[in-house]
Amino acid sequence: MKTLARFADFYQTINATSSRLAKEAILADYRDDDAIKEILQFLFNPFVVTGISAKKLTKSVAPAGQTCDSLHALLVYFQTHNTGRDEDIAVLKDFANPLPPEQQALVYGLIKKDITLGANEKTLNKVFGAGFIPVFNVMLAEKYGENRDYVAGKEFIVTEKFDGVRCMLIFNDAGMPTFFSRAGKSFDDMVELSSEVQQLDHDLVYDGELLLGTDQEIDSADLYRMTVKVTAKDGEKRGLIYNVFDVLPRQDLLAGYSPIPCRERKANLSKQLSKLSLPHIKNVPILYLGAEVSKIDTICDEYTKMGREGVMVNLADAPYECKRTKNLLKVKRFNAADVRVLAWEEGAGANQGKLGAVTVEFLAPDGEKYQCKVGSGFAKEEREYFFANPSAIVGHIIEIGYFELSKNQNDAGYSLRFPTFKCLRDDKDEISMH
Repeated sequence: MKTLARFADFYQTINATSSRLAKEAILADYRDDDAIKEILQFLFNPFVVTGISAKKLTKSVAPAGQTCDSLHALLVYFQTHNTGRDEDIAVLKDFANPLPPEQQALVYGLIKKDITLGANEKTLNKVFGAGFIPVFNVMLAEKYGENRDYVAGKEFIVTEKFDGVRCMLIFNDAGMPTFFSRAGKSFDDMVELSSEVQQLDHDLVYDGELLLGTDQEIDSADLYRMTVKVTAKDGEKRGLIYNVFDVLPRQDLLAGYSPIPCRERKANLSKQLSKLSLPHIKNVPILYLGAEVSKIDTICDEYTKMGREGVMVNLADAPYECKRTKNLLKVKRFNAADVRVLAWEEGAGANQGKLGAVTVEFLAPDGEKYQCKVGSGFAKEEREYFFANPSAIVGHIIEIGYFELSKNQNDAGYSLRFPTFKCLRDDKDEISMH
């Protein structure tokens, strides 16, 4: 266990300072230490998922049928056994329980991937070289209203914009699927989907939106809340529909760019899914392919009247870029933003004894942060819960809808028109206008 002892020393040393430069110097001392570098790659690589959580470690399990005789062997094991089965919990406990308490805690923290060093992937890539830790990014859309001229004269594809939970499906080298949020966090225990996706091409990455399946006509905002509730819960996640709108080779995602034109990517996706009968995986159909710009507003208005969020516009010959890009545009009549809750206040009248409103912080075009109140959009149960448990919302990121962002007449600040609560976003930790 010499490697574990060395990592324990490293862990204590780097956490003893808050200085960024000092942390970089400490990391630099381990440039030639392959064992410590392997641990850091395991811990920070967003594509390495173990399926082990603090809750799962409370389970009582029988001794494992196999053992790991080194920390290296344990890390290798969990790179391919990532579904959180009882057998995997047993392998971890059999390895960790005989260790001294401090080392035991380190091992559990490594496999849960919740150890903090006060450094991030940017720092590690600066010290150990570009690409040491791959960066997880997905293709994000700009707003159509601000980029109408960019579409003119080009051929484009229109599809429905789903108000769901963004989800990227990636298979590891062993063919095990993992579902990632757009922030790179994994959705565990996706029971039905994990089974069905085994029929897909494991060398490809699938990009789409999760929505709770239902036969009822449900308002888009309510369906979104119901979906978030399922994806955020511990334990098995059932009843979700994976609406897939894009596909690209796995190596292209890791490189941050796929040169395959959008029209070709969508055609490949449609061809693959049309041959399969997968009840929980749906291809997002093309609503229009052409260069007639007026079609965009016409189709968006049509879908807005149906209670849908809007439409997406992909330039037909554009590549997949792992960043925000004008080659993908969102068209909707109501905007959305991720904002941080700073404070709360009690309501009045029918909302006395319940949450009335929250004060939030949002990001304006000038790069500065401004505040406004959000008092609408909360369900009765949410008002009661947050009033009794303010820490469940204060300090957290919430998603809001708003009609427009406007500049104040009396000062240099900004305001949001008609801000409305949509849901908690515990899968995010930064504010953004999207």
